[in-house]
Amino acid sequence: MRLGLALLCCALAERACGLASLQPPRLSRRARRAAAPLLREVNVADLPLRPPMAPATLVEHEPEAAAAAAAVGPAVIEEGDDDEEEAGFEEASVVVLDETEDERRARVKAEMDAAVIGDANSKVVMERLKGQEDDDGGLAALLGSFLVFLDPTGTVRRRLWTRADFMHIHAVSGAYFLFLGIPWLVYSHVTNALDTSVPMATSGPFLTSLLVAGLVNALSAVPMSKFNSNKMLDMRDLKANGFTFGGTGLTTMCLYIAWWFSGDYPDFLRPFDIPIFLFWALVCAGTTANWEVMLQQNFQANERRRVKVPEKEMRQKAILYRLASWPNLTQLSFMYSIPFGGAAWLQQCTAQWPMQSTPMYHYGIASAMGYALSMFSETLRDRKLVTLEQDLLVLIVGFTFPMVSVLLDGLTYGSAVTISPPEYWALFGFGHLG
Repeated sequence: MRLGLALLCCALAERACGLASLQPPRLSRRARRAAAPLLREVNVADLPLRPPMAPATLVEHEPEAAAAAAAVGPAVIEEGDDDEEEAGFEEASVVVLDETEDERRARVKAEMDAAVIGDANSKVVMERLKGQEDDDGGLAALLGSFLVFLDPTGTVRRRLWTRADFMHIHAVSGAYFLFLGIPWLVYSHVTNALDTSVPMATSGPFLTSLLVAGLVNALSAVPMSKFNSNKMLDMRDLKANGFTFGGTGLTTMCLYIAWWFSGDYPDFLRPFDIPIFLFWALVCAGTTANWEVMLQQNFQANERRRVKVPEKEMRQKAILYRLASWPNLTQLSFMYSIPFGGAAWLQQCTAQWPMQSTPMYHYGIASAMGYALSMFSETLRDRKLVTLEQDLLVLIVGFTFPMVSVLLDGLTYGSAVTISPPEYWALFGFGHLG
């Protein structure tokens, strides 16, 4: 009996051992992962071609950090450390440029010198035209030679005198408006100071030609303001919106202000002053929102970059965008007097301050010149001809243009004018309406 039980136990043990030998040994999760092949069998002919190599800025690790990493040696990865490894890699891949002011200036100059304007293979027609210098003869060659005189290297002519500007209407009208308009503005203040007994002339053939040239310059920028698509006034193209609404729209608005105070404004347009004001209010608000969205997108894009833009440069860009946006809303307080005060309000103002039309007109045309000058500087920066700091300086100059002009009128005419808004704006001084 015992022998039979012993034989039965031996048989069962052998059976159990046989079954156990058929099961593969259990491996750890790390061993199974390590045993997995790194590459599967694929047909290399089906793989896409390697992208072409492009020159790039090499950023080396700090010597101290590299030495410390070498001293520690290879890290031992435990179970569950995969997420920490990826997070550490992402953090290590972010590089913040740490350079001196001289190094930064040298880098910016090198980038500007090496910049290629336009793209011959772009789907956007305007980007292709920006890269095509106009080599035609005749009057175009004569005017283009002036740019060579200013810059013998030919860089300015090559980047500005292109086929993107149809018949160079934008360049010629802008040169007339700014390079004749700004000297006239200075001249008008000098002549006013020499004889304060008569008001300044706010109309005439030359001043009318200035307003027309400014309008042509503003409108001719619209077809050129295409950066991401061939569609005109594409609301999704924020950079184009900055040029069309911030440049064309606001310059035209200020030309309208100057025209209204010039004495040549036609009576048949006065019933439309309110809807015209509402249109300009929409332009001002839309421009402010557009620049603010662009600024936020710049900050967000910088957070995603591997090599981050220095904080100082981002602060300068924030100042640039907000000087180009939020102060525009103050124009609405001034323009409020036009539709809601009208000709009766202006007559009451001039009855109390006889020379008041002069600072009003100066404010309008100087503002238009300031906007045109600012957008010209933006164009130069887009063509890599000026730096961000230079663009910011020009914007500040354009921003102060109307304020300095009105202040000079106040100093010139004294009690014959007022430059205090609560005293003459219809928004505050309803008493002037009788």
